[in-house]
Amino acid sequence: MRPRRAHILLPLLALTAVCAVVACGSDTASRNSESAVYVARIDGEIDQQTAEYVGRVISDAGEADASAVVVTLDTPGGRLDSMQEIVEDISGAKETPVIAYVTPQGARAASAGTFIMMGSDVAAMAPQTRLGAATPVDALGQDIPGDMGEKVTNDAAALITGLAQAHGRNEAWAESAVREAQALDASDARRKGVVEYVQPDLRSVLQAANGASVQPKDLTLQAANATLIRESPNFQERFGIPLYTLVVPLVIVILLGAGAVFAVFRSRRWRAMTGREGMIGELGTVRRKISGSTGGMVFVHGELWRALQEDPDSPPLEPGTDIEIVDFRRAFVIVRPAAK
Repeated sequence: MRPRRAHILLPLLALTAVCAVVACGSDTASRNSESAVYVARIDGEIDQQTAEYVGRVISDAGEADASAVVVTLDTPGGRLDSMQEIVEDISGAKETPVIAYVTPQGARAASAGTFIMMGSDVAAMAPQTRLGAATPVDALGQDIPGDMGEKVTNDAAALITGLAQAHGRNEAWAESAVREAQALDASDARRKGVVEYVQPDLRSVLQAANGASVQPKDLTLQAANATLIRESPNFQERFGIPLYTLVVPLVIVILLGAGAVFAVFRSRRWRAMTGREGMIGELGTVRRKISGSTGGMVFVHGELWRALQEDPDSPPLEPGTDIEIVDFRRAFVIVRPAAK
C-alpha cells in the first residue's frame, strides 16, 4: 500500500508547491484597516497586464476601505488603451484617493506615464525624476504620419488637458507634453503646477499630503501614519496567462511521471516475485536422488533444477520425495523435506 499512497501524494505535494511559488500577496498581514495604504508598482512598459494589475489593487483597496492607493512609476510609457484603463480605474475609485509617485531618483513617467500622473488625485515626484514627452507614436516608436497621426495627437491632447483641468494642474503644459513632447524634471514640474509634491520617499509624500483636499472626488487624504500594503502582480498579471493553463498540464505531467515510477516499482517487484527469490518456499519433487554433498535433481514449477540438501548429514532424499526450496547457492537450489 505504500507505493499507492506515494502515487497519490506526489502530485498533491507538487501542486501545493506550484501554488506556493506563484502565489502573490501583500507584505502586511492587516488588509482590512482604514489606516492602510495599498501600493502598486509600475516598472517598465505599460501594457494590458499592467492595467489589470493596477485595476485589481485599486479594487482591493476599495473593498478594504483603505485610506489611499499609491501607484509608484518608473516607465518609458506604453499602450494608450492600457493607460486609459488605468486612468478610468483611478477616476472610478470615488471613495479612494489615488496618488501617483515617480520614484526612485532617476526614474521617469514618460508618455503614457504622464497621462497617469495627470489623472491621479495627487501627483508627486522624487527629486531628480522627470515626466512628459507624451506625443503618441506607433509600435516602433516612430511618429504616426498623416491624418491618422493628427487624429491620435488631437485625441491625446484633449484627454490630457481634461485630466489636468479636473485635478487643477497646468493645462497648457500638459498639452505641450503631447503636441511638442515637452518634458520637465521634478523641481520644474512642482514650480509650474504640474505636480503637487516633490519628496524623497513615499512616507514623506504621505506626510506632506496628509489633510489635503482631493478633487474632484471631494475627499480628505488621511494617510500619514498608514500601514503600507505592497501588492505584487499575480501570475496572470505578471505573465499574461491564467495560472490554471500551466497548473493543469503540470498536474497531468506529474500524474504521468508518478504513474511511470509506480509502474517501474511494480515491474521490479513482479520480477523479484517471479525470479529465483520468488521460488523460496515453493514445493517440488525429487527426480534424482540427493545425498550428502552430492547434487540431485528436483522438479519445481514444470522445470528441473539441480539441488543440494540443506543439511548434508541428513539421510538421502529419494526420488518421489516432496521437498521445499529454502535457498539458492550458485547454480543449485537448496532443499529440505517438505513438512507433512
